[in-house]
Amino acid sequence: MVQRLGAWDGRRRAISLGIFSNAVGALAAAGAAIAAWLTTSSGADLTQWALILAGVGGVFVAKGTIILALAERRPTQSSHDDAAHQLNTLENRMTARHKALVDRVNQLEAELAQLRASA
Repeated sequence: MVQRLGAWDGRRRAISLGIFSNAVGALAAAGAAIAAWLTTSSGADLTQWALILAGVGGVFVAKGTIILALAERRPTQSSHDDAAHQLNTLENRMTARHKALVDRVNQLEAELAQLRASA
């Protein structure tokens, strides 16, 4: 199955969700600050709303931060390709070294057989 990496692949979607969650949390925190300011500057008691908005803002910011941290840890397709390329390169180097080692052992065995025959 062909994977289409567009603007809404999994990692980008998670990053967008994390940024959106952080923005909602920041707006709720700003609302809490405004409610607290209105409580101190006017006679209205908006302390309860300030606390509610501060709690909601904290939850959204924490959730957005966790989502962004998980999205950053998720490997990309290019890192999979790089790892596959490195494994392929390592396999080729090991094959070449093995072939050189077998050739050298065969050469030493031939020289040993020649020395035994001449002795």
